[in-house]
Amino acid sequence: MRKMTRPGSETNPERPVGGIRMDVKGVAFLARQTMAVQAFGEPAWRAFVAEQAKRDPIFGQLIMPVSRIPADAFLRFNEAMTQRFYGGDTKAYWQYGIKSAEYALSQGQLKTMFGKDDFRRFALFTPGIWKGYFTEGELTAQLQGDTVELRITGVPRPHIYFELAVMGFASGGLAYLSGRKEIHHEVVKGFSKGDMEVLYRFTLPTPA
Repeated sequence: MRKMTRPGSETNPERPVGGIRMDVKGVAFLARQTMAVQAFGEPAWRAFVAEQAKRDPIFGQLIMPVSRIPADAFLRFNEAMTQRFYGGDTKAYWQYGIKSAEYALSQGQLKTMFGKDDFRRFALFTPGIWKGYFTEGELTAQLQGDTVELRITGVPRPHIYFELAVMGFASGGLAYLSGRKEIHHEVVKGFSKGDMEVLYRFTLPTPA
């Protein structure tokens, strides 16, 4: 009898839906590198990357912001990183997103684009962030009063990383720009729930 697995689970077969190849842009890897070096030191990071390069040689090459990394290789890298540094807790993917947003808004590519209380404009900008990191799939944003719905569709490899890291990025950005510690959200659909799409509903704070 065939064993069934949920989309996005760690045991899910590595065959993209419909045979569509998905790449992750190098900027996502570099963001992870910055976070890891700050948290664990450069020697630990270099040793880890060298190990991963034995399995996926692309990590032994110079990775630039515009480099293309096959999604499966990138997911294996993040799974191994989470196992090594976070005891295999996939909640770390959410923290990856939060830290990436804080870095992008405080000293990275988004620093000059958004100011204090610009969280509504940031929420509507998030689809562009998806396109800046991934070559397939789509993120849409719909603003309704004091809530914004973020939806991810069309991902050939519906892995929990894409859900938690991207929604964590959105949450981290909204919190950073509003000066709040955290932003309330509701998980309507998710790869983590076995769905083929992701839908989160964030409650936007009231400007100070």
